[in-house]
Amino acid sequence: MFKSYKKFILFSLLIPLPFIIILFTLLYIRDPFWFFHKPWFREESFMKDMRMQARGIILHKDFDSVIIGTSMLENTSAKEANEKLGEEWMNLSLGGSTFALRSVILEYLFKHKNIKNIIYSVDIRALNDFKMPEDKNFIALYNDNTLNLFKIYLSNRFVICALTFSKKEKCIGKNDLDTLTNWGIQDQKYFGGFEKWSKGWLESKNFKNEILKAQNFKPNLNIDISDFKNYTEKYLLNFIKKHQNTQFHLIVPSYSRLNYRRLSYGEYYNKDSKLFSKYYAIVSWLIKETSKYPNVKIYGFDDLDYADDIRNYKDPAHYNTDMNSMQLDAIKNGMHILTPQNMDEYFKIMEEKIRNYNLTPFVEFIKKQEN
Repeated sequence: MFKSYKKFILFSLLIPLPFIIILFTLLYIRDPFWFFHKPWFREESFMKDMRMQARGIILHKDFDSVIIGTSMLENTSAKEANEKLGEEWMNLSLGGSTFALRSVILEYLFKHKNIKNIIYSVDIRALNDFKMPEDKNFIALYNDNTLNLFKIYLSNRFVICALTFSKKEKCIGKNDLDTLTNWGIQDQKYFGGFEKWSKGWLESKNFKNEILKAQNFKPNLNIDISDFKNYTEKYLLNFIKKHQNTQFHLIVPSYSRLNYRRLSYGEYYNKDSKLFSKYYAIVSWLIKETSKYPNVKIYGFDDLDYADDIRNYKDPAHYNTDMNSMQLDAIKNGMHILTPQNMDEYFKIMEEKIRNYNLTPFVEFIKKQEN
């Protein structure tokens, strides 16, 4: 009786084993994020989640130059960069990413590739969230632990995809790598004027309050940025110092004048400080600090008229794809470079444009909605 019981337990444990082996084999073969290999038995396709997909691209695709920013660089075309700047470019931008999160990608990138150029964005979003904890599951992917990699695939989504041999985009991704991170194509309907913005923005109580209060522009330049200096040293300047043969092109995103006005009160991104003033102080420091390194250039576009025209934005922050092209042109032609010598004049023009920006259409629109 006892032996029969032991056999029953043994068979109960062994019966699912063939199914488990088959499932893991299917998941390994399909491997939509390229964790283990390039696609087998199908054309190359890529998953839109660049936090996950970047690892496989770094391991299995050939390139020597990288675009890595937030949503402000996601629309930058690698093909256009190839044509204008030469080299072989890849866009690995991560929407909403902090410097710390991007450093995980950079560390892995330099471990596996000889990188000649990096285009990198210096964003308000990155400055605000730098003290927030990073995603441990994301970081674990770049430790090359096979178990961590398989954990991603052991979800209902990928198990069902594997068992049904599905070729849907949610299962194996899309073919066009150049537009993988691009949101500008599908969001064109939101450009052309603030009346076209999504209802989420226009109906937001916070947004309305910010616009009404932003009629008085009061920047404060006496701000302590010592924490950010240490943070930048660790997660950005450290790479610049270690990789002197890599040229770093730091892009200061050109947000709308409206965005800077509303951020002067800090109620959207940071309730404890005036974030515009903080951003002003940080960029000024960064220009001076990076002037020590011959492999860095910083580009700014806020002295141009582009940010005056709200039709260029799909919301207060996000510009259209033509700005991404302007940024590549600037790198190609050596224009719009910020230096310790020209930055005072640059910021003077920028502040005047922000201060003189006409908020009346927005205020009238908000008051009209509330009546």
